[in-house]
Amino acid sequence: MADHARATVTINAKPAAVMDAIADVAAYPSWSGPVEQSAVVEAGPDGRPRRGRFVVNAMVTKEEFVIEYTWSGDESVSWTLVSANNMTAQDGSYVLRDIGEGRTEVTYDLTVELKIKIPGLLRRKVQSGVVDAALKDLKKHIES
Repeated sequence: MADHARATVTINAKPAAVMDAIADVAAYPSWSGPVEQSAVVEAGPDGRPRRGRFVVNAMVTKEEFVIEYTWSGDESVSWTLVSANNMTAQDGSYVLRDIGEGRTEVTYDLTVELKIKIPGLLRRKVQSGVVDAALKDLKKHIES
C-alpha cells in the first residue's frame, strides 16, 4: 500500500535559488539529514539531473534507489522511481510559487510504496517526518 505526504514551507529566496539548491543533487548529504550519499547518474540537456542515485537512512530502513527527474523551469520538478532495494514505487515533486518580496512557497509531495511490511501507523509517521524534515533542511540550507 502506498503512503502519501505533503507539506509546504516559505523560504526567503527567489524560486531560481531554491530550484538551484534542489537541482544540486550531489550536495544533499551536506545539508539533508537522512541523505547519506547522492550522485547524478545522468544529466539532462539543460545540465540538471535526469537521474539521481541516493542512499537514505529513513529510520525504519536504509534505502538505496535511483529516480528519474522531470524539470519544469524554476516552477517545479517531479520524479519517479527507476530502481530500489525496498521500494516498489516513489513519486514526488517540489512545486515552487513566487510569493513576492524574494520569497518562495515550496510544496513537497511524496508517495512511496515499500516492499517490506511495516505497520501502517509507523509508515505514515515516517513518511510525514521525511517530508517535513526535507523542507526544514532545505529552508535552513538556503537561508543560512
